[in-house]
Amino acid sequence: MSTDLQTMVRDRIVQVLTDVTPAELDMSADLAGQYGLTSLNKVLLVISACDESGVDVAHFTEQDIAAVRSGDDLVSALSAHQGAVA
Repeated sequence: MSTDLQTMVRDRIVQVLTDVTPAELDMSADLAGQYGLTSLNKVLLVISACDESGVDVAHFTEQDIAAVRSGDDLVSALSAHQGAVA
């Protein structure tokens, strides 16, 4: 897993949450349950992370986005599609 990708995802999550610092963020925590991330903000987070990482958002189905519950989940999902063609 790319440290750069993990750092980028952590930064994107912190931008969405606004009341958490990068150092405080638990990447394995449920973003909705522990941090109150809404489903709309999750979609925006995934789109933003896709844009920045160069992963085509077309790789993600509705079920894929629903399965992203933590920062670690998002890093894994992005890693699986980096360099792939949609």
